Amino acid sequence: MKEIKFYKVNDPFGFFSNFSAHPIYLDSERWNTVEHYFQANKFESIEIRERIKSIGSPMQAAIEGRDSKNIIRSDWDAIKEQVMYNALRCKFLQHPKLLKELLLTEDSLIIEHTENDNYWGDGGDGTGKNRLGVLLMNVRSEIRKHIDDPSMILPPWIAFPTIDQLDMFWRMGLGEDYFMQWVQYLLSTDQKKYREKFPEPQEWEGVYDE
Repeated sequence: MKEIKFYKVNDPFGFFSNFSAHPIYLDSERWNTVEHYFQANKFESIEIRERIKSIGSPMQAAIEGRDSKNIIRSDWDAIKEQVMYNALRCKFLQHPKLLKELLLTEDSLIIEHTENDNYWGDGGDGTGKNRLGVLLMNVRSEIRKHIDDPSMILPPWIAFPTIDQLDMFWRMGLGEDYFMQWVQYLLSTDQKKYREKFPEPQEWEGVYDE
């Protein structure tokens, strides 16, 4: 089986890193990176969460999240993998170019290769659990249930399920970028087949006819 190893953002496949500069929209908020979301969710304190959310760099967010002065929520070990999975899922659903790259890895083994982490990474020598790599592969498997073409762009109501069609989100930043990419994709594909595969929900009724 082919192995794909990643760690630093600027290395090949660096987009798999939680530090990669790809914002996500989750829990009704925009987060600068997956790392920001993950670190903030360690805490029940709104003050700490907001402080991490507002930090510019993912490295600084990680440092703040690991500060022993901040009290971690009691159930963190039980929920941390689900928190990570939710963030990773959003990252790839909400960035079509990343989604394509993920799907093009086919059945390759994805490995966070670092001696600095034996839980999320491989420990540098393969003895680590590589849980980040495993979760990335799980996201890949889930998305494959909906997509048979790596170039396909999912409807906005799947990528951003909590955002209404008329929300201003679609007219700025992350939302506008996604919506425009989706429209361009629709113009280049078999719209009848696409619509049959992804019928619009009631709250998005008529979007295909605009």
